[in-house]
Amino acid sequence: MSTYIFTDTIADFNEDLAKCFKDFDILPLSFSLDDDNYNNIDTFLDIKEFYKRVEAGAKTATSMTATYYVEERLRKELDKGYDVIVDCASSKISGQFDGVNSVVQKLKAEYKDRKIEAIDSALASGGEALHCYKILKKRDEGVSFDELVAYALAQRNYIASYFTCSDLKHLARLGRCSSVSAYIGTFLKIMPVMYVNPIGQLIVLNKVISRKKAIKAMFDKMAEKLANQDKKEKVFITHANCIEDAEFLKSLIQETYGLDVIVSFIGPVVGGHTSSGCLALFFETNDRRDSEDPKQFDLL
Repeated sequence: MSTYIFTDTIADFNEDLAKCFKDFDILPLSFSLDDDNYNNIDTFLDIKEFYKRVEAGAKTATSMTATYYVEERLRKELDKGYDVIVDCASSKISGQFDGVNSVVQKLKAEYKDRKIEAIDSALASGGEALHCYKILKKRDEGVSFDELVAYALAQRNYIASYFTCSDLKHLARLGRCSSVSAYIGTFLKIMPVMYVNPIGQLIVLNKVISRKKAIKAMFDKMAEKLANQDKKEKVFITHANCIEDAEFLKSLIQETYGLDVIVSFIGPVVGGHTSSGCLALFFETNDRRDSEDPKQFDLL
């Protein structure tokens, strides 16, 4: 049998792209808006309605995939004879990896004839999706399970993540910046440009005045860091209800590099933490350990 691969809804994996792969599924995290709960299994909310309510002031919260559900899904595929890899969001951002890994360790003891691994991608949103996409492509080349795990661990070092948010007040509510900084930044139209460092932490890279300058700063980082330009690799863009900005960034990339750009909504799980206006860019880089952070990290 082949290897069955899972990721989670933090990845914001493009729905149309997901349909291109067999033996693949997405573990759902749940979220709430005020007193309304959605588990993304049998209760859902349209993404545009979600952002409409967030913009109106609804309070958001998220929860990891229930361990009983993770175990149920993994058992289903293991019982069919599959080996299993679960590609999880950064453990520095979410507790999803720890929850999934606890289930994986339990199942390893039971399914001794099967191979099972949980991977901490050290990424989130489109970065995690791009990481998982690369794993799926490598699996379909026919490599062994052990080779696939080694590839997944190494590949974390070669995906760059840059993003900007327009709602500093929302970041302040979530403790990402002080309320004073949010007030001043909003008044001066300051836009932070952030990235995910090599161990999966969110870091502020710089601050610019105006939305277009923030988008241009992300594009300039891509020009500096982009790898394999001759291979025409895919680039992922995710957005929190700001499709015009996403399309503008996409057009810059396509006109300059001719790359295939996949645009996706940031789903409610990530969107509950960013609010509307978050725009993110993900692409392959030469080595993420060669980062803007003064400290150097090695994931291997």
